[in-house]
Amino acid sequence: MKKMHKSNSGFTLVELAIVMMIIGLLIGGILKGQELMENARVTSTIAQIQSYEAATTSFRDVYNSLPGDMSNAKDTTVGSTTLPGRLPNCTGAECVNGDGNSIVGTAGTIIVNETSATAETAQFWHHLLLADLISGVTTSGVLAWGETNPAAKIGGGYTIGHGNGTALANSAGGGTATPSGHFLMLRNSLGTTNIAASGQEPLSPVRAEQIDRKMDDGRPGTGYVLGHGHANCFSGDAYDSQNTVKNCNLLFRIQG
Repeated sequence: MKKMHKSNSGFTLVELAIVMMIIGLLIGGILKGQELMENARVTSTIAQIQSYEAATTSFRDVYNSLPGDMSNAKDTTVGSTTLPGRLPNCTGAECVNGDGNSIVGTAGTIIVNETSATAETAQFWHHLLLADLISGVTTSGVLAWGETNPAAKIGGGYTIGHGNGTALANSAGGGTATPSGHFLMLRNSLGTTNIAASGQEPLSPVRAEQIDRKMDDGRPGTGYVLGHGHANCFSGDAYDSQNTVKNCNLLFRIQG
């Protein structure tokens, strides 16, 4: 009688090597895809900032005033005379006039605690919307990203404030940055002037440096793009690019 032999089943070393190679390719593809997505968000964020600066310049050219600060955006009554406003559809309690002092918000208040939809810093975006120069905000008067203030493509959103050359706390080089002029701020929190808890800002140092380098000098304490955030966002006057925790905000100087 012929003796039956039981065959041993299992993977050969070659088969295991192929499987491991496929897994490695899949992981590499996922990581590469994530990097491409982050790079796309960085590019979109830069395009947003540039569009807001262009919108601000266009508004000033047309109305000879800064959005939010415009003193004749809506109808005003002087005695028995009503002076027509210049901004289309600027009616109701949600749209108000600014004080016309050429500063959006309060002088020297670069990091804004947005508490009122009728404040100049919130009206800045409202006026740009009514002038048909931006999208991404509404006329609802609700204090939120995507409502009074635009959301950022990379996370968080934007506020506007004014620097008067005073040293800025929580900035690179131990707070030696001295912003002057109007700045857009990319940040996570709309309603507080304090930085968020560690890991809860919109940018890691790697991404902050990437945006700064593409738009300016790549250094957080100089130029018209400035870093702001937790101590481990910076290493002296450089971004701590070894740190991948989201501990950074950015400030962007705009004309006006």
